[in-house]
Amino acid sequence: MKCKHLSLLFAVLLVFNLFASNYVFAEEIKETEPTLVALGDSIPYGTNLPDRSQAFPNLILDGDTTVINKSTPGQTSTQLLAQVTTDPETGQALQNADVITINTGNNDLLQAAKIAEIAAAIKAGEEIDYETLEKEVAVAALKAGENLAVILHTIREINPDAPILLYNIFNPFPGLETEPEKTLHEVGEKILKNVNNSLPGVATLISNTYVLDAYSAFDGNQAKLVNAFPDVHPNSEGHKVLASLADNLLLGLYPPTEPEPEYELHLSLTPEDLTDGPVEIHVDTKGKTPLKVMWMAGAKTELDFLKVEDVNFLEGNSFEVTENGTYTVLAIFSEDSMSRAIQMIEVSNIVPPMENPTYELDLSISPNEDTEGPVTISIDTKDQTPISLMWMKGEKIDLDFLNIEDVNFLQGKSFEVTENGKYTVLAVFSKDGMERVLKTIEVTNIVSPVEPPIEEPPVEEEGNTPPPPVKKDETKQPVEKKQVAKSGNKLPNTATSAYNYLVWGAGLLFVGLVSMTSIFVYRRKFAV
Repeated sequence: MKCKHLSLLFAVLLVFNLFASNYVFAEEIKETEPTLVALGDSIPYGTNLPDRSQAFPNLILDGDTTVINKSTPGQTSTQLLAQVTTDPETGQALQNADVITINTGNNDLLQAAKIAEIAAAIKAGEEIDYETLEKEVAVAALKAGENLAVILHTIREINPDAPILLYNIFNPFPGLETEPEKTLHEVGEKILKNVNNSLPGVATLISNTYVLDAYSAFDGNQAKLVNAFPDVHPNSEGHKVLASLADNLLLGLYPPTEPEPEYELHLSLTPEDLTDGPVEIHVDTKGKTPLKVMWMAGAKTELDFLKVEDVNFLEGNSFEVTENGTYTVLAIFSEDSMSRAIQMIEVSNIVPPMENPTYELDLSISPNEDTEGPVTISIDTKDQTPISLMWMKGEKIDLDFLNIEDVNFLQGKSFEVTENGKYTVLAVFSKDGMERVLKTIEVTNIVSPVEPPIEEPPVEEEGNTPPPPVKKDETKQPVEKKQVAKSGNKLPNTATSAYNYLVWGAGLLFVGLVSMTSIFVYRRKFAV
């Protein structure tokens, strides 16, 4: 019953805020409001507030709770323990509670620290006995912790389900440079450090119990959230902060559930994959029959559909669109148009149709001038990436490349040849082989290397055949010739064998001329 009330409250409040308010409906909400029981001292009681309705228990969940405030100003943890264990009214309230808040221990520590006496001593310039102060505070804190453990255990026996929100203790004194605030702030920090650190450990012993960190919320903000010294109570803003701590926890525990709409729309696309369009938007009204269905391009509100000239009315339950973007559908289910549902859908899968690319192939050779080889044939596919490149020698057609054993497959975009002739390249751009380009190039600039010329012997005329060269017998020892003195011009020692050949040739020529002259004269004589 306890927690269900809270969830129900959120649902009812949401409906209430969205539509209308009237007295009868407000009474229904009151009946479903969760019950909040506040226990503790003067803080939840609302001491020194202009109006006690501003106390934080009344502000939790924006005041949409039935608050039973069982707090008492000046109450200590010992007194609170007695209340929850002996007071029948408190026991009954706790039994019916949906949420329970506790503020206790403040007065235990304030009384042990004797804050009023410290303030007076500071004004009088007297020394403060911090050693005695710390001992007395430690005893009080220990007792408050023991009392709190019993209080929580007792509440959980009375009410097993309701969440218990336990506020830790904030330092009410601002950290100013003026006295007595400065010293009191330092005293408060010493007192609260160990006390607040022990509270989570106590809370973990009791199920569904949570510590709300009032200390951190007020730290450094005392001047804005606490009444001026010597008052140590939160002001109106401070109580709002305490209420917000409870709200944050409760909303995390029991997030508001939106009511199921009476009428729904569900929109879907066909196809959902990428397409060049159109896309069909289907309208599903979840089994309800609308009086009319209409749609508009763009993110629209219900008021936009009042411009009838911009509205598209549906005859069936789907419509086609050819552009990406947001589309809004409004379905009307009643004559007064009060029963309606609106929904938007985003279309983003329409892509423009791709033009069939024109595949090209360009072949070039390097070098271009005459060369002994090899020649590199380079392939340019015009920035398009083929699936495969292959080549064959000769001028070929596509079908010739089916003879795989004659095909040369390329890893790069060039290959070398060493013979002139035609070479054919095939580039395939699609897996089915339908997108392909064939091109042939002719290589003509490979030339054979030039061999040195062979020197041929001179042609000898008939009758003037030089004597065969004398073979030299290398086995014989050379005979030393004696020099014979001759008259006439002497050839220089530098004459070579070539010169000797010239002499021999001239002599033979002379002999031939003489012989021809003799024959000529002889014929002439006998002719007379």
